[in-house]
Amino acid sequence: MTDNARRRSRERLEERERGILDAATKLFATAGFHATSTRKIAAAAGVSEGTVFHYFGSKNELMLGILDRFYNEVLNPRAAEILDTVMDTRSRLREFALHHVAALSADSALMLRLLQVYVGVELEVVGQDQLSSLRPLNRRYVGHLDRAVREGIERGDLRSNLQVRPLRDLFFGTLEYGMRTHLYHHGNEGMADYVDALLAPIWEGLHDNDRPNSDAELLTERLEKVSLRLERSVDTLEGN
Repeated sequence: MTDNARRRSRERLEERERGILDAATKLFATAGFHATSTRKIAAAAGVSEGTVFHYFGSKNELMLGILDRFYNEVLNPRAAEILDTVMDTRSRLREFALHHVAALSADSALMLRLLQVYVGVELEVVGQDQLSSLRPLNRRYVGHLDRAVREGIERGDLRSNLQVRPLRDLFFGTLEYGMRTHLYHHGNEGMADYVDALLAPIWEGLHDNDRPNSDAELLTERLEKVSLRLERSVDTLEGN
């Protein structure tokens, strides 16, 4: 087999796998996990049921394949890009929030529903303390936010006594609850403005309100301190 033939064969296999994942994604999110059979997935993807099992040994593996693709092709690349290109802490958190909401609310919050379906299925199968399949995917993703917070603390943009884990829960919990309510009432229209409104009170609790907000203010504060020390020195000399 020539190199071109091998490449075309590989591309056909990958295209077939993507088709199965796409079909299962929509069916799981709309009809539910238990109501969706592998036969229905195969029909929607235009392949045989045996082909589905050739790629994925079970519906559970298929669900994990969907989420693995979502994390590694959608969530993580953009999150990493934000950390590499955006330096200001507040801007980082805003871009991260907008990315998270946009990814989960795509196609009328299809992926958000799918994540909820998966967690429900995993609880039935292995119990709450053993969500091993989703945990490594989620850990890598939230690690981007953790890094932004740690670096924000190191730079003095965020309060030094912040605890990363509670902040992470607050950040994602607020976004996902707010996103669901906004989608219900307004759809995706005005979502960015709503994210800004959600983040405003969170930011107020994260940064040091007494810290200067710009280099100019920081320089002014330092000059005032120097001036005060000089005045005290002069007073001491005059007193002698």
